Amino acid sequence: MALKKLKGLIWGRLITLVLIIVIPLFFALMVAGSSPALGWFDPPIITWEDFRYLNPAQTIPFLPEVWAKVFVYGFIPVFFSMPWVVFLVVDANRVAETFENMGRAMRKVSLGLNIFYSVNALFIFVFFILPFGTPIIGVVASFGLIPWIIKRKTGKKLPRWLTFIPSLLLAAIPIVLAIGFCANYGTVWNNIWNFWSGSGATGSILTEYGFVHYIYGFGYSVGIGAVLAGFVNFIYEGASQVDRTTSKPKGILYIVEFLIATAVFVTYILVPMTLPARDIIFYVISGVTIFFGLLEFLLRFFKKVKRTKRDNVPIGAYVMLPMFIAVDLVRTAGTIQVRNAALTAALALTCIVYFVLFLLAYSFAGETYPSRWSRSRDVDRDEDDDGDVDDLDD
Repeated sequence: MALKKLKGLIWGRLITLVLIIVIPLFFALMVAGSSPALGWFDPPIITWEDFRYLNPAQTIPFLPEVWAKVFVYGFIPVFFSMPWVVFLVVDANRVAETFENMGRAMRKVSLGLNIFYSVNALFIFVFFILPFGTPIIGVVASFGLIPWIIKRKTGKKLPRWLTFIPSLLLAAIPIVLAIGFCANYGTVWNNIWNFWSGSGATGSILTEYGFVHYIYGFGYSVGIGAVLAGFVNFIYEGASQVDRTTSKPKGILYIVEFLIATAVFVTYILVPMTLPARDIIFYVISGVTIFFGLLEFLLRFFKKVKRTKRDNVPIGAYVMLPMFIAVDLVRTAGTIQVRNAALTAALALTCIVYFVLFLLAYSFAGETYPSRWSRSRDVDRDEDDDGDVDDLDD
């Protein structure tokens, strides 16, 4: 058990270390890739010109050109990534244990769905939470950092008015960044949304349909693979009950799930979106999958065949597939804007499950590794208790 826990903690630490490196790199690439010199994003996500004015119409001046460049190219990568990095460094053990807890919780979910939930949560986090949540988080964290350091080092909680001025000075740059970012929120949102959902302009699939096209196709494919692999598992279960010598080949479900998901995803990508038969192809795939999923459910129910504890239950696929198929119907009935909004909403719903699981896992991890953020409060309580004991002794 200790070795198993150690392995999980090592993997959790590795993920935490990767996040500490990748988050600052993300903001650096976001800023650098938006510069005219590189031009990775069309349109650019955020440029120094966005910080020269407080409105998209550019009628309210904000920063001179030199300072706008300093804040965008110098301060955004540092101050936007700092709250996340500090949190991950200070609570490294607890975050690592959190990922271990999540691994245990998702062990009953198929490998494909595990990958999908993780990748989907990653991209929702990168495209929406990091860019739009970080400016506010940076300001709040700056105001809370100095009081926390004082409590951490001295064990004393100073009055708020004593720490307000130093906190305000520390938060000055994050406040300017948040003002410049939020004042141009509409422009930044449109730029990120166009990259995520596509502009509808004729061109590559990424330009026309956006990144969400690939994420949706990936989720749809692993859902199909998980359900059909579950049915194959049911066949082996039935065969083993009839003939005890029949056993399920090791790893067969992973192979079946991988092959089916790969075939569906390749078909999803290669079949042209304008082909009339495309909709029919995927309606047939969806219909066949739902048929086998319902058939397995009914047979298990009436035959009273329960899953073993070692089975990977594709419940997530049973919930996810009907939702994705409904979204596909919306796609055929609505405009590209309606389609993109429906796809994003479906992906966001599956992502919420992952984030709720993360919060629960983080809460449980606190039993093993108490948060170092709250340790200063424990010091205060301990000192108060010691004071009470001294009073009683006197």
